[in-house]
Amino acid sequence: MAQRHHAYTPRHTVTTASTNSEAPPTPRALIARGADAIELAAKADPFGDRIHTILFVLWAFTLPLGTIPWAKDVFFGGLIGWSVLRATVGHVDYAWAGIFRSPLAVLLMAWIAWSSTSLLWSPNPEFGADQLGGLRMLAIPIVAWPVLRKWRFALGGFMLGGTIVGAGIVAQFVGWIDIHDPTQDFRPDMSMGVWAAGLVCSAAFVGHYLLIGLKPGTTAVVWHIGGSSLVIMAVVLNATRSCWIALFVASIGSTLILMVLSPLMRRRLFLILTAATAGIAIAATLDDAFLDSRGATMILRRTAPAIAELRDASALDVNRGSVNYRRKMWNGGRNLITHRPLIGWGLGGLSTGLLNQPGLTSRHNPKGTSINEGQFNPHSSYLYQAASTGLIGFGIMASTLIIAIGLMVSRIHKTPLNIIPLSMLTIWIVVSAFESTLLSGVGVGLLVMFLIPAAATRPKTELEAAS
Repeated sequence: MAQRHHAYTPRHTVTTASTNSEAPPTPRALIARGADAIELAAKADPFGDRIHTILFVLWAFTLPLGTIPWAKDVFFGGLIGWSVLRATVGHVDYAWAGIFRSPLAVLLMAWIAWSSTSLLWSPNPEFGADQLGGLRMLAIPIVAWPVLRKWRFALGGFMLGGTIVGAGIVAQFVGWIDIHDPTQDFRPDMSMGVWAAGLVCSAAFVGHYLLIGLKPGTTAVVWHIGGSSLVIMAVVLNATRSCWIALFVASIGSTLILMVLSPLMRRRLFLILTAATAGIAIAATLDDAFLDSRGATMILRRTAPAIAELRDASALDVNRGSVNYRRKMWNGGRNLITHRPLIGWGLGGLSTGLLNQPGLTSRHNPKGTSINEGQFNPHSSYLYQAASTGLIGFGIMASTLIIAIGLMVSRIHKTPLNIIPLSMLTIWIVVSAFESTLLSGVGVGLLVMFLIPAAATRPKTELEAAS
């Protein structure tokens, strides 16, 4: 951290064209004349900026590592503490001057504020407070604001962490890593929940898949082909069906977007598609040679029952099958929205509301299987948000996603790398249609990770002219 007398010195200032005896302009004066606040803060406090960046990247790296769940919170706390130190001791509080000009930063603040307010009318505020804690990662763009533009480094850290998770899932499946919970033998998840693990590996795959063309080079191509082979095996073995759907949508969508918006990438698409195909072929070969085609068997075991459940209407009445369970929970979630459409039931209130929905418990349907009341959620992030925080909260969430997509699409022409977080965000959006637990803990962290490139403001080029 820079010392007090080094917080902002003439050495870091571009002097004016007037006399030498004139005092150098203050940072706020330069900002008022069009200078970039974040660049000024980085020059005034280079050591603090460097540590801030390291904490940001380490948070992104540890975010997907479910085996050490406390690590991401340690670095999150580090980002909070270091931000306070830089703003007070380092005297670079002006680095946050432009945060309210970022629509996504403002929306994330509104998300936190409205979710907190919903506890006032929640029938179960204690449980709601716990759910509010699961939204803590929404504050990452605020505490990492001065280094948010360095999201490429954070993306690299996340890719490395996601690939490690993929390797761990494969190792769990073949028995190299012991799974202490025998109920998870069927779907390895590296101790982070099958939904989050599947989402992490799916995002890592599209990252490898697209970086093959965006960052060409022999070493990079070998790394990304190897990484994509590993994480696509993990996606299959993890057996989360919504991730398979999301991966298909994001891969096809990103390819089409690059063809339309990035003329340079059109010439590289053949390399991307060829390398991705090679990665999938390698994964299939390894599955056949070393896993006795258990990956292919897993696909059949997960798809065939889902199709059968959709065709068997009688299973819906007795709560049999995960697909029918979701359909019933979706209906319950929609009913709750109609009861309190504007402000919702409040965080923690859905479990109470769903108790009275017919067919969910054995007391409403003696012939059916009782659904665990502790799992009462609409199994859709969108229904969950609308039912918990009303149309106001849903509007905040929807606006966040729509604006983020628009900003990243608009920047792809000049910065094709934006297609990677856009594709990752697409995966989150699709998977969230089938699971509401992604609005808590790691799921929220992943959402924020994919939103950060859109939340970051672009650097200004008027610093020299303003000075």
